[in-house]
Amino acid sequence: MAISTLKDFHPTQRTALTLGTFDGVHRGHQALLERTAAWARAHSVLSVAFVFTQPPANSLGLPKPLLLPIRKKLEKISQIVEHVLAVEFSEVGEMTAEEFVEKILVEQLHVVHIVIGPDARFGKGRRGDRALLERLGARFEFSVEVVPPVTVKQNIISSTAIRESLRAGRLEEAREMLGYTPTLWGIVVHGDGRGKQLGYPTANLALEQNVLVPAAGVYAVRVRVADSQRDGVLYIGSRATFAGASSSVEVHLFDTDEELYGLELEVQLLRRLRDDQRFDSLDALRAQIERDIDAARAVLQ
Repeated sequence: MAISTLKDFHPTQRTALTLGTFDGVHRGHQALLERTAAWARAHSVLSVAFVFTQPPANSLGLPKPLLLPIRKKLEKISQIVEHVLAVEFSEVGEMTAEEFVEKILVEQLHVVHIVIGPDARFGKGRRGDRALLERLGARFEFSVEVVPPVTVKQNIISSTAIRESLRAGRLEEAREMLGYTPTLWGIVVHGDGRGKQLGYPTANLALEQNVLVPAAGVYAVRVRVADSQRDGVLYIGSRATFAGASSSVEVHLFDTDEELYGLELEVQLLRRLRDDQRFDSLDALRAQIERDIDAARAVLQ
């Protein structure tokens, strides 16, 4: 897996390159990355993704929650192209579009082909666009290829649309745009033991703070821990049945009581079973958990 920073990467060969934030590495992003890799193979050059670790808006005081932890995003991208450049927006944010192309893309990265989407923008004030790239390409001898947007039901796939789907609990919609199952990663931490008291022990997950948490509710999930895979139910919510309880993300794994503290779980959200809700008694909550488990088992089979 070839991932480096901008200051450390000085290729000795020519490159085909695409650039962007690639938040979520959804099907539209995959089209750009795959086309870059294909062109590079056909022309015997190095395929490179120039990747902002976070959306530029996050550096400008308008933060967006991420669809993937940064390390997982970079891993996904590295599965498509040969080299990934992980770049902080502050490293190039003050460069004009012309300066960015000449100093970074041409002089440092030796680009001979650039793959972009139709609405690509770059450089200070987002003043760089396709037309400018093509003019600079004629000057610096690189070609520009525009990949059309990928659509679902005539709607252009975007990270913003996927965030909206996940916040609303529309998993199928998000999955169709992502091209893979929506997934959370979290470290198992100590909770207050409520699940164990109810007879259904849960692993409490600490997620990275800047990653989007889907809609509150109960989900049927498939969980990878170490080298094994388990089925379970995931709860996201405020635990309103318990007075004074805080919000939590916790998963109950079927047919196991193994110790998981400190381990990272990869949780694939396969179906949202119901909304979060408050119960009048622990018995009512326990009965609902049993129904949730039955429903999740049916989905996962």
